Amino acid sequence: MPSKARSLLELTRLHWFPVGCDFMFWPFAWGSLAASYHVALPMNEVVMNTLFYALLGILVHSAGCVINDMLDRDFDRKVERSKSRPIASGAVTMTEAAVLLTVLVAAIFYMFSTAGTTALTLGLVGLPACGGTYPLMKRWMYWPSLYLGFAASWAVPFTWVAITGEFDWGMILNVGVASCCWTCLYDTIYACQDKKDDEKAGVKSMAVRLGDGIRPALSVFDATFFACLLWAGYLNGQHLPFYVMSVFAPFLLCMWHIWSFDHNDPRDSWKKFTAGRHGAALVCAGLFVDHYFNLASLAV
Repeated sequence: MPSKARSLLELTRLHWFPVGCDFMFWPFAWGSLAASYHVALPMNEVVMNTLFYALLGILVHSAGCVINDMLDRDFDRKVERSKSRPIASGAVTMTEAAVLLTVLVAAIFYMFSTAGTTALTLGLVGLPACGGTYPLMKRWMYWPSLYLGFAASWAVPFTWVAITGEFDWGMILNVGVASCCWTCLYDTIYACQDKKDDEKAGVKSMAVRLGDGIRPALSVFDATFFACLLWAGYLNGQHLPFYVMSVFAPFLLCMWHIWSFDHNDPRDSWKKFTAGRHGAALVCAGLFVDHYFNLASLAV
């Protein structure tokens, strides 16, 4: 691969695929699968929707990484792990990054346009307002991971409205808050890799702010994830496969990650961050299995 193409690929983080892309995909997946269950969508449509949102998640994550590196280029040069990123190192110019970002955003907005007028409006408002401002938060607040969770969770109302055609605020809020907590939790674990460099560079993060109190704080987010998803299951009329696979199993797995990882070891922080996908995938698996059995019972 030519060096310039390789640098642009690294700018979108697609060379890490699926790491990163999957964390942006989970809110889309949880929202769409819960909505599909709600309206008893046929399985073939569930699969097609999941593939659609997987592609959308990849594009949104890629665009977010480009925006992040454009805004953080000066910070990145001060952090050991990020100083070799394409813009910070000079391998990609700001103009080249802007062109790439334009292409990605155009593709995202095209996909938004296929999801209905209301969902399109949510996407047009939510993407710039939430995703576009996240990189700035680490300059102003010690809770950028929480803001990222909020930004990623706009995918929940987007998918719910796109599939059901209506706002069900009970489901949207509970699945959205669960998604926010999950994203915030694992992004904080990810941020533990850079604690020392962030402190020197003046970058604010939850990992820096929480210090040795990180485990109890993250446990609160995990408990909130558990409670919200439990209540969402009740509101949506879910059955046993959902509660076992999508609620209890991810909650316990996440709690083990929180209390077993070494937040002062960058390598272990990265290991636990990437392992977070297993719990998120369990949420999807439980929703998918429950949906299958629900359709089978309706067909009898």
